Amino acid sequence: MGARYLKIMSKEGVQLAIKKIAEDLLALAAVILEDDTISVNNKVGRNTLRDSALRGDLETKISQVNGNDPVIKALFNHYVVFLEWTRPPKYKKKPPISVLKDWASKNGIPTDADTLWAISYAIWRDGHKGRPIFATIDRELDGLFFDDWAGRLYGAIVDNLDNFFNKW
Repeated sequence: MGARYLKIMSKEGVQLAIKKIAEDLLALAAVILEDDTISVNNKVGRNTLRDSALRGDLETKISQVNGNDPVIKALFNHYVVFLEWTRPPKYKKKPPISVLKDWASKNGIPTDADTLWAISYAIWRDGHKGRPIFATIDRELDGLFFDDWAGRLYGAIVDNLDNFFNKW
């Protein structure tokens, strides 16, 4: 009975820990979008990601693979790939105006085709400096793991082992 109890507690504890890590990942991504050292668009001189639609497009999914090993997937709007990448001037095709419409509307910019085409052309003509969103998330996650999560997981495991052996 004792070993079964420990196994059940461990599964519940692991699920709680995984859920907390997924929540922390979303919170971290939101903080990075608000961080002026990362999310400032150099072309306009302000953080254009702070209140962007990207924040609402962040989510995590927890799944089990290979023998019930937990996997946390962070899902972002595909547009973040374009923000990360430093686009050289006059690189290939102009950005489609369809991806600029919501942004323009939110920023009080007319959304007619001529205006959106001019913005698309300026992006193509001038390029833009990438913003290290994923690199920052990766670096900060490493810090969270070693400074926070690992200690909490270790503590929970030790508590479970203490409780198990003290009940014998």
